[in-house]
Amino acid sequence: MFVGILVDITSAVNLFALQIIPARGWLSFFYFTNESWLGAIFYAITYGGRCVQGATATILSFCRVSAVCFPVFYQQLSYAKYTYTMQAMQLSGAVASVLLLLPREYKYMNENGGYYSAFVNNEFRKPFYNFVAVLEVFFVLSIVVNNLVTYITYHFKIKKGASKRNSVSGSQYLMNREKQKRESSLDKMTAIVCCVELLYFAFVVYSLQINQSMNKRVFYFLYNILCVIYSTFSAWMLLLFSKPITIQFKQRFSKLSLKQSRSFSISVQGSNNR
Repeated sequence: MFVGILVDITSAVNLFALQIIPARGWLSFFYFTNESWLGAIFYAITYGGRCVQGATATILSFCRVSAVCFPVFYQQLSYAKYTYTMQAMQLSGAVASVLLLLPREYKYMNENGGYYSAFVNNEFRKPFYNFVAVLEVFFVLSIVVNNLVTYITYHFKIKKGASKRNSVSGSQYLMNREKQKRESSLDKMTAIVCCVELLYFAFVVYSLQINQSMNKRVFYFLYNILCVIYSTFSAWMLLLFSKPITIQFKQRFSKLSLKQSRSFSISVQGSNNR
């Protein structure tokens, strides 16, 4: 999770610092004189970060399907060998992207009033975008299939348990109700995650496969919106649908508000005493 959060923040900073600012022509004396290595950093972080984000979402969906379908195996995922394996899977795509993209040459091209980094060697461009599209297909299929299996299996177990409800004690019944509420929130989160993944998938397939000559201004306008959503929606989903995190956030916010009101009242009293 920590790796995923760090990559989300880095991707958002990379978007503004190495794409939006040079596109507007700001600080051109710096960006245009260093266009090759700045372009290499931009592409490496962009596609390497996307690999980590996709792998993180895939691993999380795998953990959830394991928790529902294979609870014994799920308990073993905290072991060091599985943790290291998942971290290696998170970083492998990023390492491959960095090795492929850093040695290339890049330049800023003016298109429709904006400056956008592009490959100097167009022969590398097509096979690389094919690699990105294949990777995106793998991520999306894995995430959607895992979440569908989780949803179907869990609700099948709920229906199966509902027939035995009369033989369940009152306390156990309340625990089951609370668990169902949590799972209902997770179902909403899962639906939103799948929609975002499918939307990003459709954009990648269209822009990198169907229409590779897509206007760069339009491409980056849509890409920037999707990148910001993808880099921030996980935190908002947890804040909106995770009850423990929501409660903790409200408690901390109320404590902060209380401290501010106390400091304000103290300052007012001090000014009145003067």
